[in-house]
Amino acid sequence: MPNRKKWIRYVLYAVEILLLFLLQDTPGLLPQIMGVKPLPVLSAALTIAMVEACTPAMAFGMYAGFLADIGSGAVFGYHALTFSVLCFLLSGLCGTRIQIQLFTSVLMGLWSCAVAVLLDWLVLYVAAGYSLTLYALVTKYLPIYFYTLLTIPVCYGLQAWVRKPRVRSAIRRRRSKLHKLQKI
Repeated sequence: MPNRKKWIRYVLYAVEILLLFLLQDTPGLLPQIMGVKPLPVLSAALTIAMVEACTPAMAFGMYAGFLADIGSGAVFGYHALTFSVLCFLLSGLCGTRIQIQLFTSVLMGLWSCAVAVLLDWLVLYVAAGYSLTLYALVTKYLPIYFYTLLTIPVCYGLQAWVRKPRVRSAIRRRRSKLHKLQKI
């Protein structure tokens, strides 16, 4: 039974990432701030990585990265590699050292989104040899970073909603064990 619930959770995560990708890449659905749109696919992958084990987190990071590659003009596989490594590291850190709540997920999102966006800027803009690199950082990449940070609490709420039935069933099991122990 727990294996079945895990797979249902994984399917819900995949559907969530796909819906956020459609929301992200459909013109006119998300408002543009300073001419940029957020990356809710990145936020979803990072919040999933915070609550899942390393291997599923890496797989969802790769899935989100492939979708981001489809929607961007980057080399196919670049975002998949970046997101999967970042999600793997984030999952390892959060799984061993940090209890994830809304505040800590935003704190983890601060540095992990910064790594992803700055790496995009370095690889896709600076290393490509474009001019006006600082101008591009300030006018394009930093607004993407801050706008993406706004989507982390929303994605965290979606993860909490997906994981909620499992928490309720765990509480019921603990209560039934307590009642059995009290009867003895």
